[in-house]
Parts: sequence; C-alpha cells; structure tokens
Amino acid sequence: MQLASGLAPQPCQLIGEEVSYRLNKKVPQWPIEYVLIWFNLIGGSDFIKNVLENRVDGDLLLRITEDELRDDIGIHNGLMNKRIMRELNNLKQSADYSSIDSTGLNSVLKSINSEYSVYTYPMLKAGVNVDSIRFLTDDQLKNVCGISNGIHRSCIKDLIQKISGYTENVDKPFDAFISYRRSTSNVLASLLKVCLDIRGYKVFIDLKRSNDAKHRHDVLQTVKKSKNFIIALTQDSLDGVIEPLDMIREEVATAKQSQCNIIPVLDDFSWSTSPVPDDLKNLNMYNSISWVHDYQDACVNKLVKFMIK
Repeated sequence: MQLASGLAPQPCQLIGEEVSYRLNKKVPQWPIEYVLIWFNLIGGSDFIKNVLENRVDGDLLLRITEDELRDDIGIHNGLMNKRIMRELNNLKQSADYSSIDSTGLNSVLKSINSEYSVYTYPMLKAGVNVDSIRFLTDDQLKNVCGISNGIHRSCIKDLIQKISGYTENVDKPFDAFISYRRSTSNVLASLLKVCLDIRGYKVFIDLKRSNDAKHRHDVLQTVKKSKNFIIALTQDSLDGVIEPLDMIREEVATAKQSQCNIIPVLDDFSWSTSPVPDDLKNLNMYNSISWVHDYQDACVNKLVKFMIK
C-alpha cells in the first residue's frame, strides 16, 4: 500500500501488511487509508474490512455515532463500542481543524474545557463559527449541532453570554438600525420603523440611500452606534450583494464587526443557495422573524423580544 506524505514513523499492522507510520492531525482531510490505519492503531483491526466497505474517510469518522459503529461497522460488543468512541473523542480533541476553522471556533470551545472540542466538527459542519455561535439556541445546540449532553449545552450557553456583548452599551445611542434594499424592501423597512417608533424605540433608517462617500461613511458609523441591526429581507433583497460596494453588504459587515444584535425580518423571502460574500454568510443562523401582515402586532412583539435593550 502506498501511503501519503502526511504520515510519520510508528509501527502498525494494516490488513496483514507491515506499516511504519504515524498519522497526522488533520483528520478532516484524512483519506480512507488513514482511517484504516487509525482503527488498526487503536486495536480495531477486526473491523477494518467493514470500515473499508463503508468508505469511511476523515469527514465521516469525525461524524460517526455509536449506533453507526454498531450497525454499520459491526462493533456489537458494548464495551468495545465504548472504547472505540473514547478513542474517537480523544482523536477529536487532538485534531487540527485549521483547514476549515478560519474563525477559531475550536479554541473558543476549548476555553471551556478541552473535551468540548469534540463538538467542533459537527458545529463547523452546521455552519457555526465564532461570529454566529452567540445566536445559537438550546434547540439548535441539541438538534443541529448534536450536543445531547444538557450540562455541556448549559456551559456553552454560558460562554455564549460572555462573548455575545448582550449588555447595554452607553456608546450605542440607537436602539436599532434598519437595513433594507430600497428597490425591494422599502415598504417593510418603513413599516418596521413606524412600529418601533410607536413603542418608543430610537430607530435609524437611511432614507437617502446615497452613494456619496461621506454619506456612506456616516451611515456605517450609525450602524456602529446601534444596539440592534434589523435587516428587512423581501424577494430579491440580496441581489447585488456580491458587489464589493453594495450598501447592504457593507452595513451587515459593519454590524458584525460592531457586535450588533442582528435580526433578519423576512417577508416573502427564502434563503438563496446562490453564493454570497463572506460578509453575509450565516445570516440565516440569526434569530429571524417571518413577517405576516395579518399578524403584524404579533410579529412586532416577537421582534421586540429578540432585541437587546
């Protein structure tokens, strides 16, 4: 068997063939051959054939469950199953996720305890990063990220509270900034402002929408001075965001950098599968409001509930 250069010397046996290599830590990039070697190294050589038949690579290995080890890999012995899972958790804790973890989510989870890095890969695969983690709900942590341990979810939520910036900031005089596409969502944006004005909130909306450099600068400064960033999304609202100077793109990027509480309000809008710039990635991870005109008051109540004071 020919092995890639990502291996270093260490004796092991693989399907009757002597191999003198040790695996690297970039587990998400492991080919099937690396997984076979790993199973052999941890004493799971009896199951290598099933691993090979199921074509388990590094990606699948990091996501495999105890039930799948039993049903698909054939590890029916309960204690052996638990031992393999223990070794797998150790692997997850020592793995190098840098190739897919550009924001350092693994380091954030490890700041709680090193064992929390077992959740890094499923969270990354769910689209979570350091920026969007602060908007995760308990239900999303459990059902989307696969964190079944309630105590661990509580610890992660405590961490979220610490990094979320959900405290009143005297340097942010505006309760909300409303971002919108003038050609498609101006009606919804205006309605949102009126509803919030009536309830006593100090809301900014850019009615001018000028491309003048000074005006754009002033608008982005206002985003920084707002506790909440409400983006009104209707059909085709995100058209044009791929352009570097698109105003919505700049407003969203500024809101993220300023740690504003971002709330999308959706009216006849569905999240597109089309490519979007990094500035707008994970917008669908934030708590959003589906606007229903017949239930306007209920929608506003929900919006207010999501807003920080």
